[in-house]
Amino acid sequence: MKLINYDIYKLSELIGIIIGDGNIYYNPQLKKYYFEITGDPNLEKEYFHHISDLIFDLLNKKPNIRKGGRGLRLRLYSKNFVEFLINIVKLPYGEGKCEVVTIPDCIYSQNWDIIKKCIRGITDTDGSLFLSKKYHRNDYPCVEISTVSESLAFQLKGILSPHYRLGFRSFSAKNSRKRYIISINGDIMVNKWINDIGFSNPHKGRKAYDILKMNGTGGI
Repeated sequence: MKLINYDIYKLSELIGIIIGDGNIYYNPQLKKYYFEITGDPNLEKEYFHHISDLIFDLLNKKPNIRKGGRGLRLRLYSKNFVEFLINIVKLPYGEGKCEVVTIPDCIYSQNWDIIKKCIRGITDTDGSLFLSKKYHRNDYPCVEISTVSESLAFQLKGILSPHYRLGFRSFSAKNSRKRYIISINGDIMVNKWINDIGFSNPHKGRKAYDILKMNGTGGI
């Protein structure tokens, strides 16, 4: 089963979503093969319907969405697709996935229009968009991606650096909780992110619209 069997743009976004807030379960002994995505039931119901439509467009299957505990869970059972994610895409699964996950080579080697779909999926799930107090302002815009994977952090920093092809100014840091932060800061850079990479998550999309409306395209 090859990448050509799927819409590469939609597949790239789904891979980003799995990298951000997903887990792959593969247990031949118990005959359990599925992937699951978790989210906030108060903020991400609309977004989970987008993910469901994305999966249906790719696989012609509808995942199950349910509220479990304090979280929202989307799950799809498919042995063929799970084995495709593990054996062809080379996504890690099981315990320790978060520490080693990266954008896989089959996506990383593609053109920017495909890569940015994966980055969008990561940001929609594991990223944040907010206004902070900085430079004597209360409305300094920031986009951040947080990860415990050192490899993913430096991979993203490399993709987003001015020396790559995109002209973003990005920063990475490791905080006290052993998490790496990739941040894009300021009106110009955040507006560039919104217009070039964008969001499929409606909650974050509305925040982005408010920032564009408030700050325009100028700034630091």
